[in-house]
Amino acid sequence: MIISQQKRSENIAEYILYMWQIEDLIRAYNFDTERINKELVDQFQVDTEVRKDIRFWYEGLAESMKSEQIATSGHLAFLVGLVDDLNDFHYRVIDSPHHSDYRVIYEDAIYNIGDFRKKMLVKDKMSDMEVCLTVLYGFMLMKMKKRPISEDTAEAIETIRKLIALLSVKFKEFEEGLIEL
Repeated sequence: MIISQQKRSENIAEYILYMWQIEDLIRAYNFDTERINKELVDQFQVDTEVRKDIRFWYEGLAESMKSEQIATSGHLAFLVGLVDDLNDFHYRVIDSPHHSDYRVIYEDAIYNIGDFRKKMLVKDKMSDMEVCLTVLYGFMLMKMKKRPISEDTAEAIETIRKLIALLSVKFKEFEEGLIEL
């Protein structure tokens, strides 16, 4: 909860990726809230009230995942909506005359986004941002598992990382009223 709040205020993409990781953790713990509390929540060095809030946060996420029927895969509806919002923002920035820097980076990444979309073999069409975030999440998991990544794949991922990094900065600036579209 504490980390998610910080990430949400600082970087929208990191927040989404973090929340996807939390969803996977809850699944890995088989929605066992006692185990989650013991192995995750109790590790936080915070006072009792904050630990109680964190516990309720994890329990709430687990309950939402069950009620939304995403116990084995998928993402919480509010995260799906946030990815959709980010994708809409992405296209608004592309169309804006004030953000040619973003268009340049997008043009550098667009081929790689399409290539990853094809490799994912998804039935329904994924938005650009869902593809990008899924690629970055997969890359993070591969690094955690110490799996090798080809140089070409690493270069392709880097174009996507740069795109998402700049979009996240612009998203925060837009939320704070510092830029216009």
